[in-house]
Amino acid sequence: MAGTGLAPLRDRPDVLLRVEELTVEFPVGRHEVVHAVSGISFDVAEGETLGIVGESGCGKSTVARSIIRLNEIRGGKVVFEGTDLVKLKGEALRRQRPNLQMIFQDPISSLNPRRKVRDVISEGVRVWGGGKGAWSQGRIDELMHAVGVDPRFGDRRPHQFSGGQCQRIGIARALAMDPKVLICDEPVSALDVSVQAQVLNLLEDMKKRYGLTLLFISHDLAVVKNVSDRIIVMYLGKACEIGSADELYEHPHHPYTRALLASIPEPAPTVDVSEGEISGELPSPINPPKGCRFNTRCPHADGICLEVEPQMEAVGEDHFIACHHPVAVSISV
Repeated sequence: MAGTGLAPLRDRPDVLLRVEELTVEFPVGRHEVVHAVSGISFDVAEGETLGIVGESGCGKSTVARSIIRLNEIRGGKVVFEGTDLVKLKGEALRRQRPNLQMIFQDPISSLNPRRKVRDVISEGVRVWGGGKGAWSQGRIDELMHAVGVDPRFGDRRPHQFSGGQCQRIGIARALAMDPKVLICDEPVSALDVSVQAQVLNLLEDMKKRYGLTLLFISHDLAVVKNVSDRIIVMYLGKACEIGSADELYEHPHHPYTRALLASIPEPAPTVDVSEGEISGELPSPINPPKGCRFNTRCPHADGICLEVEPQMEAVGEDHFIACHHPVAVSISV
């Protein structure tokens, strides 16, 4: 499959979720559209944590919301346990949704301010009834205790909790549906650093306790590396590099991946701090650059980058890159 957008997809029996050539566009005028996601492909194995990283506006959250069908999909497939969710409508789609739950970026605004947190957590289970496990007071208390929120405070409303506590409540709400896939959309970006560590540890604990498969989205490559098995680096609606967390950190080939690694507080030993100083602003997704979408900011761009879109090619075992001029890697000791 090298040389195509499907190159990163693996032929493994344990693949739980597969996204193929996902394309999402939003109309913004009579003749203009935002090219939010343009033909991205990846898969997630059962029990794996897949990280998606990139700067604001690259399409990370759009991918997440499209997987659970909160956005209209222009093209491609979202295959969960052999079923293409893009083709489902009405009741058929509704019955799949409990299997894929989401933790939203803003922990406070994602909770209904007029409802008690116990009711927020239990709402999905009460709607589904026996279909996803019978609702009980004990079940909700168990979930609240598991995420570190005292069940005695279940009658309080979201505004009476801190941001970190609200995020824990959001995690409990998602877990109440016994999902197989938990999508975490920037779950710690709105939290203090000390609270971020607590929530990340909580997610890891919940993954082990409930056998979850995670899709973890963030703009912070340092955070993504610490929680992910594999990582997708996105730029302007495209995937530019995909690989295991360790491989991507130790052998980053794409100039944009290297720039991200160079900009974190403790840069990877394979990049120079100066590589993080990419010039220019992110181009408009309404009119993305021809050829490689990174060509307006890439120090290695030349004529072919301006005309020909690079395709995903393997550069190692389960390591793929879309770049005409991948950077040679040498580890500094």
